[in-house]
Amino acid sequence: MTSDRFTIHLQPIGRRIQIRPDQSILEAAQLAGVEINSVCGGVGLCEACRVRVIKGQLSDPTLDEQNAFSTDEVRQGFRLACQAYPQSDVVIDIPPESLSTPQRLQLESQQKSQELDPVVRQSTVEIQPPSIEDLRSDVTRLRAALQPEAGNLELDYCVIQKLPGLCRSSGWKIQAIFHQSKLIQILPATPRPRILGLAVDIGTTKVAAYFVDIESGGILAQAGSMNPQIAFGEDVISRISYLINHPDQRKHPNQNLLHQRIIEGLNKLIDKMLSEIADPLISHENIVDAVVVGNTAMHHLFAGLPVEQLGISPYVPAVSEALYIPAKDIGLAIAPAALVYLPPNIAGYVGADHVAMLLPTIYPYYSDSDKKHSKVMAIDIGTNTEISLLNNGKITSCSCASGPAFEGAHIQFGMRAAPGAIEKIQITPEKKILYKTIGDQEPVGLCGSGILDAIAEMYSANLIDSKGMFLNNHPNMHIEGRNMEFVLVPAEESGHHQEIVLTRRDVNEIQLAKGAIRAGINILLAEAGLMAQDLDAFIIAGAFGTYIDIRSAMKIGMFPFVPLERCHQVGNAAGAGARQMLLSKRYRQIASELANQIHYIELSNHPKFADEFSKSLFFPAKELSI
Repeated sequence: MTSDRFTIHLQPIGRRIQIRPDQSILEAAQLAGVEINSVCGGVGLCEACRVRVIKGQLSDPTLDEQNAFSTDEVRQGFRLACQAYPQSDVVIDIPPESLSTPQRLQLESQQKSQELDPVVRQSTVEIQPPSIEDLRSDVTRLRAALQPEAGNLELDYCVIQKLPGLCRSSGWKIQAIFHQSKLIQILPATPRPRILGLAVDIGTTKVAAYFVDIESGGILAQAGSMNPQIAFGEDVISRISYLINHPDQRKHPNQNLLHQRIIEGLNKLIDKMLSEIADPLISHENIVDAVVVGNTAMHHLFAGLPVEQLGISPYVPAVSEALYIPAKDIGLAIAPAALVYLPPNIAGYVGADHVAMLLPTIYPYYSDSDKKHSKVMAIDIGTNTEISLLNNGKITSCSCASGPAFEGAHIQFGMRAAPGAIEKIQITPEKKILYKTIGDQEPVGLCGSGILDAIAEMYSANLIDSKGMFLNNHPNMHIEGRNMEFVLVPAEESGHHQEIVLTRRDVNEIQLAKGAIRAGINILLAEAGLMAQDLDAFIIAGAFGTYIDIRSAMKIGMFPFVPLERCHQVGNAAGAGARQMLLSKRYRQIASELANQIHYIELSNHPKFADEFSKSLFFPAKELSI
């Protein structure tokens, strides 16, 4: 029996739309307001609308597609969107190069002056050339030139391979780059090379990367992208389930598709940043150090470690201590012998990214004798939300499965932060609806901050009650039996000529997400015997946390009421912490000490979690919110 309609999931934008079998994937994207490149107008000539099918069945490849893709690309599921028609519900991954407008990604962070004491250093070395009387090997000559440094010197095999050619092409004068006592790279000494470090924050949804000048501490380039693993699941559990259900992928964890996709994605970001620097003297070979942070599952997938055990109670990581991995072992496109540093994890769902986030947020209080007894809460909001509380010199942490709703997932007109996404909403006393979109384009959906604003404004305007039930007191409210929706944008104003609505189910999804976050906050405060008003600082980090209106978050009860002057939105604090560890051996040691000293609370086992979660689903009395 043939379906009249199929659901098309367009990742990583997060839009979903139903189309007929005779409509192409390109048409689906256009109807959903997702701008895919199509120079030729959809006749298969320009090959600009490349996409990859992750799940589901499409029509057979056309002759144009057979000419456009290699055998390997066909095996990987690449198609031309204009030539592919659905034969079932499908999940489509749209590569960044196929999107005509980029998504907004949080890269900036508030960071004070850098401490410069990197683990990597460089030194100019003059080597005695060989002669008929001196037939020592090139490595022996290098060791002799490096005395007294060569006492315990370890040479990576990649350096040995490179040494003969470089010595002879550079007149036996080279630049040696060391990672502690290991020689990891050699470069021409003239001109003196710039050595770069790579700092990366791998989020469940988004990835942020930075090139840092190791000797000056300056950021030379930065770039972001959606995590390409999204196509395999919008949250951590879905991705773990994918691997559990594909045993062939589990045989070699460092070769599974999720590992390969994140490495491919990072290598593209590295290429992009090198092109932005546009210095012919800087290449992949100049990138001699890296720090990569992510939650425990992202950490394991990047490192090529098994993750199945993270999906089964008691959710134990394969490793918790810090790791050093040679770049060549995982295929990262930097100097092959460079060592990639992964800070320690705290628990199965609190990873190295949270440790990194603590460095620029809570550690300045923790390390200051005058501030150590401050009461500070730091929250990193994402698909998985981590929260830490500093109280009386002790740090307690927990993790909340807040889910992808704030990224637009499971919301009827939800989408990620791309042009045309509504990011701010206001309902006036006259109940007129005002909105602002990213890029000031025609609205096509709601991103997280817009969804949060919409619900907060509807609650303030008495359009929904404390349980999230819709109240029929506005001409835009449509209630038919159990189907309830509120029209935010009429069809004639939207970019796809459909009404943009918020449904009762959408509100419920946000209640579940905000309920989990608030329950985590409440339990940490209760364990410390504190009230929210006792906090000296309430720090909000993460991409979503950067753009939300704190007042809206308080109105719906996601955050407790804390005086606004004590609230600080700090941007990508995990990325800032990764850069600190890139530039300072001391901060790497601090990260390990913090991870060992943190008291972690597993919320799923906490006796009060179910009660706190149930209470937190409701919206607070208006007099208790801001």
